Amino acid sequence: MSENRIIEMINLYFDGELDKGREAFLFAELSQSSEGREYFKQLSRIKASIDESLEDFPEELDERILRSVSRASEKKFSFFTGQRLFASVSYAVAVVLIVLSGYLFIKVSTYQEKVDTLSQQMNFQTKTIQMLFNSLPGVEVRATLENEIIVKPNI
Repeated sequence: MSENRIIEMINLYFDGELDKGREAFLFAELSQSSEGREYFKQLSRIKASIDESLEDFPEELDERILRSVSRASEKKFSFFTGQRLFASVSYAVAVVLIVLSGYLFIKVSTYQEKVDTLSQQMNFQTKTIQMLFNSLPGVEVRATLENEIIVKPNI
């Protein structure tokens, strides 16, 4: 039998998954394979050291765990306690900011309406001024020399 198959059977044996009928076959094969025996010894040592290191938990441990869970679930919910204080303050600040932003939005929209109205009035006035300016008759400017200025140098 191949070494891989023996190692696989050894692993199944230590996992507790090897059939009882196959155990006799495994030990017969181990009597002929030195590498298989060494692998079996190593796993046996590992299992023994694990078994020694295991601690037994007290039987009342399950009850204590269940009681502590039930006590934690029985705590009354209070909005302003310990860890919830930061969340409560954050919610309050958020509500204040929402109300403030709504107020500012309304104010800005009223100012925007006033600016739009003034802009329309300015456009109307600009068009009126342009119409008046274009309705004036053209002006002709003529220059006449009534008083001559004579500059004489005194040398």
